Amino acid sequence: MNLWPGWLPPWLQDWARRYLLPILQVEIRHLLWIFVQGVVETFLLFAVPAAAVVGSQKVWESRYRLTPAQQEQVARWAAVADAVARMEDVPPATPLVLWYKEGGLRAVNPENCEGIMGLYSAVRSGRLPCFSPGPIDDAEVARQLRIGAAIFKEHCPEVHYTTTDPATLKRCYLYYNAGRNTRLDPDRSGYVMNGYDAAHQNMPHRTASGQVVRLQALGAWPVHLAIQAQMAQQPTPTLPSPFLPLALTLREMRDRLWAWATARQTVSSLPTLPPACASPVVGDCFVAPHRGDVGLYPVLGAGVTVSRIGEATCGPFPGAPMEVARPALFPAPMPGRLARYTDQWGHLIVQIENDEWILWVAGLRSVVTGAGEVRRGQPLGSVGGGESGFFFIAVYDKIRGGYADPRAFLVQAVCPPVDPEWQPSLSSQEDAMNLAPLLTLLPLILGLVWAVWLFFKKDLLAKGPVQVITYFIGVILALWIIGWIVDTLLPQWVAQRLLNARQSQDIRVIQQVSREIMNEAAGGAPVPTIVVYTPVPPTPVPPAPTPVPPVPTPIPPAPVSPQPTPPQGAVAPTVPVFQAQAAPGEQVYIVRTGDTLYSIARRFGVSVQAIQQRNNLANPNDIKAGQQLIIPAP
Repeated sequence: MNLWPGWLPPWLQDWARRYLLPILQVEIRHLLWIFVQGVVETFLLFAVPAAAVVGSQKVWESRYRLTPAQQEQVARWAAVADAVARMEDVPPATPLVLWYKEGGLRAVNPENCEGIMGLYSAVRSGRLPCFSPGPIDDAEVARQLRIGAAIFKEHCPEVHYTTTDPATLKRCYLYYNAGRNTRLDPDRSGYVMNGYDAAHQNMPHRTASGQVVRLQALGAWPVHLAIQAQMAQQPTPTLPSPFLPLALTLREMRDRLWAWATARQTVSSLPTLPPACASPVVGDCFVAPHRGDVGLYPVLGAGVTVSRIGEATCGPFPGAPMEVARPALFPAPMPGRLARYTDQWGHLIVQIENDEWILWVAGLRSVVTGAGEVRRGQPLGSVGGGESGFFFIAVYDKIRGGYADPRAFLVQAVCPPVDPEWQPSLSSQEDAMNLAPLLTLLPLILGLVWAVWLFFKKDLLAKGPVQVITYFIGVILALWIIGWIVDTLLPQWVAQRLLNARQSQDIRVIQQVSREIMNEAAGGAPVPTIVVYTPVPPTPVPPAPTPVPPVPTPIPPAPVSPQPTPPQGAVAPTVPVFQAQAAPGEQVYIVRTGDTLYSIARRFGVSVQAIQQRNNLANPNDIKAGQQLIIPAP
């Protein structure tokens, strides 16, 4: 085969064949192959780590019950939803569940006038005015959460803040959607149960207009469990590490091999129950557990030795923390149907349910069992050892209709001591898994791997200079293409992450404090940047016989960005978003993260002592985010 173009003279072809090719020490086809090798190997060098990171993210996102954007909204609004739930006496997750089911957790009023909470009946009956379509601010979101929770309570007055019975909650969600007079079984309602398990997928649902559709979104009950799991682990609306899914995936692969290589313990058949290590706490949020079927009874401590336990506490999942001394595989404490709830911050919660019990395990390092039926003793996942080896157990008694103290189900040869002061935070699990600081070392690691590959595997130094130059021409071309891809796609990804971060409460606090600093540096008086609705003055009382000289009404500080006035005709229009007995001229302020009583006093132009006395604060340093403070008139 002649490699030379036909337009070259024969004598020039002969000269090149005799003299040029020996100098180059390479044929044209071989030179092209070296060029392609440089391109391909460079792409592989960058593509393999990138594919591992992106692929692991897709794997973990497929396990989310809520999208990352929805998880961030839950994290932002968890404290507000809990405060609204306390005031309206509904379960903590309920306001966010209703917002998800009706508005997708988006702060945008739809075109149908029903608002983000889907207040169809109230708007159609004229009880509430039309909610203006379009984006809404935080104050309006909080107001609608409050209205939706109040109407939910009206539809189902038997529900309370501490209600945990699944049957009651599912029925109440159905009442909110279909009315109090509905006779539909909640377990057969697409609105309530769609997406719960394999038997509840794409369920038909009849809309308010009578149209029948097959749902794709999660039903209220699986959303309730997902939001409840996220609220229980105190998530923070920070940007998660892009390497966290990769670390979790590698850890899960290792633990799956560990579970495969370890002889599985089977304790599914228990003729009698061994004595428990502690008597159950009864009262507050706990009930006395029933005995029931021994084959369904939860058994903790079989297969993994608990070295320390904490006090049982109430919360979204009432239960108790436990700790193991060394890493171990955690076996299923009882048979049942398994579901797992995962978020983008690395929090894992496993749920097992059978006919008599529901059990949750939080704080596992990884989960090695897929959703579906599990038997007692089957490995669920792994737990760490020592201070990082704690996990949290919650047990719900379906027969008694309440949570039971999980320490009453702990059976092992040596009972662990109880540490009443030990209350670990599950949210600290993310910090141990965040690999973002290693990002700066990634170029060095890739460079070392590349150098070893070239000098030892490719034996690059033994090649001729033309081959080396050709190889690196391919490398440069591949790097240019990678740079073009990064320049095209990376800014869009970063912009989206920054938009999400902008909604973070931490960023809002930084902006607020920055405004205060700049305003004070310019010599101006501090002004509040966040003002909540103040109560409408009460109906005036008839004047007393003795006339009283009129007192001028103090003028409150002018807000930087005033909030819209609540629409006329809203539920309880004379009540503020957050209840407080404020007199005319006073304001109600909701404490935000980073606030101090001193900064609040300077912001509103009043003294610390005035706020402290008005709110009966024994300790001026003891204020918490979400707390209501009445600001007296300056």
